[in-house]
Amino acid sequence: MLLLALSCLAVCIWLLSSQLIQPYPHQANWFESAALFPKISLLIMAAGGLFEIYQRRHQTESGESEELDSSAAIIHDAIAMLLAFGLYMVAVPFVGYLSSTLVFLLVACWLLKFERLTSLILAVSLSFTMWVVFVKILKVYFGQSWLI
Repeated sequence: MLLLALSCLAVCIWLLSSQLIQPYPHQANWFESAALFPKISLLIMAAGGLFEIYQRRHQTESGESEELDSSAAIIHDAIAMLLAFGLYMVAVPFVGYLSSTLVFLLVACWLLKFERLTSLILAVSLSFTMWVVFVKILKVYFGQSWLI
């Protein structure tokens, strides 16, 4: 029931997005609009919720479970990652998307004990790719920042 409510809420927010995003660029092409990324995300969320409901209603009984084993979790690592992500969310509007993402990914790799070269390659390539996708292609505005 909660999945259905969340899917419906996503559709409602999608329908109201032109009133919620201010200032909404009515003259911009659909692919240049600031609403493109949020609208696509909301549609994916709604479709994913409906697909999950469908799967749960039409699943066949099998002996295997898809549940995660929480006893294998390392709680202090999970808490450290949550704190790092919280700091990342606060830093993005002030420091900039690219810089904050690069630092967050380096810290995350360090927390997860990745090798240095792997961490550097992953952080640099992923942060730059995400910056190009979100800032240059989707034109998501992250606020005025000190850096890029």
